[in-house]
Amino acid sequence: MNVIEMQKACDVGLDKANSPWYSSDEKDYYLNKAQFEFAETRHTFFEKDERIRKELLPLVRVVSAINTSTVNYSAVPEFMFTLSISGVFNKVCGEGTSTQSVHPLQLDDEFMVEKDPFNKSADDNPNYIEENTGVDSVAIIKSDTTPLSYTLKYLKIPRSVFRDIDNPINNIDSEMPIFTHDEIVSIAVRMMLANTEQVQGYKLQNNEIQNEN
Repeated sequence: MNVIEMQKACDVGLDKANSPWYSSDEKDYYLNKAQFEFAETRHTFFEKDERIRKELLPLVRVVSAINTSTVNYSAVPEFMFTLSISGVFNKVCGEGTSTQSVHPLQLDDEFMVEKDPFNKSADDNPNYIEENTGVDSVAIIKSDTTPLSYTLKYLKIPRSVFRDIDNPINNIDSEMPIFTHDEIVSIAVRMMLANTEQVQGYKLQNNEIQNEN
């Protein structure tokens, strides 16, 4: 579906629920929230479920850097979630290099892991922790030496849809696969209906307060 068709599908869902009318900008807003929720609720199963990989594939991006142990998420374009980190290290024997998967390490496990001689972070068993420096959100690679390079595979934020009623040439369609659009629309309609209930509840409460006064 293009953005116009997605908005019309929203109208159908709203009409069935006898919901008040939503403007084009409002429907864009909820469609974009729905895209984010769709990706957010699926990313942890990316490596385990083939269908989910296909659903989220348009959002997968890769960035690399050299000679640093810090992955600066704040500098990664449209960063949403980490899928994997790998690093290139000099081999322990000093002959060539090796590429290692860098595993996530929970903050509350960091001390115990680093004290364990069999599991501590090393060039052949690198880990990473996530933290905020007060300025940037980062992943810090824990290993014996600074990696020669790292590669971050991540999910980016879905491109925002936009409908320009006056100049349709400016319309921006969803980059998500077509077979996900019905579910994204359903999420958007659910959000709009929930918002309508909140607004109506607020109005009812406000009227009751006014009547009491």
